[in-house]
Amino acid sequence: MSTPLTVLWPLKANEAIQILLKLFVEARDYCLIESFHAQCRHWSDVILMEHAQFGRMELGRCVTRNFGHIGCSTDVINQLDVACSGRPSCDFSVSDPSLVRTKPCPKDFTSYLEATYRCVPGMLASLYIYTWV
Repeated sequence: MSTPLTVLWPLKANEAIQILLKLFVEARDYCLIESFHAQCRHWSDVILMEHAQFGRMELGRCVTRNFGHIGCSTDVINQLDVACSGRPSCDFSVSDPSLVRTKPCPKDFTSYLEATYRCVPGMLASLYIYTWV
């Protein structure tokens, strides 16, 4: 019986790392009344936002009826990147004004957030204060 690492063994180290990183990607939809929550499991890992789209991309859990307005959306990776990337955890309300203000769809239609992130090895910044005597 082979484990996932045994299957990766014949690959070059770089290829194996890329495959392993893809295994740890978190992607899902977040409805307007929800919050996007990202959390890294290992204490030294930090969030790296990979994708963030706000609008009515497709029918699903957050948008259940078409009404002729499916596919309207805008890229909001900058907002989520500033709020979450480089941190070990992050909470971001989907109804945050910085997202709602983008108005990718007609105002009478509810939008949702589609977000993807991964946790990568990182270093939390330490603050050193020196006192000169």
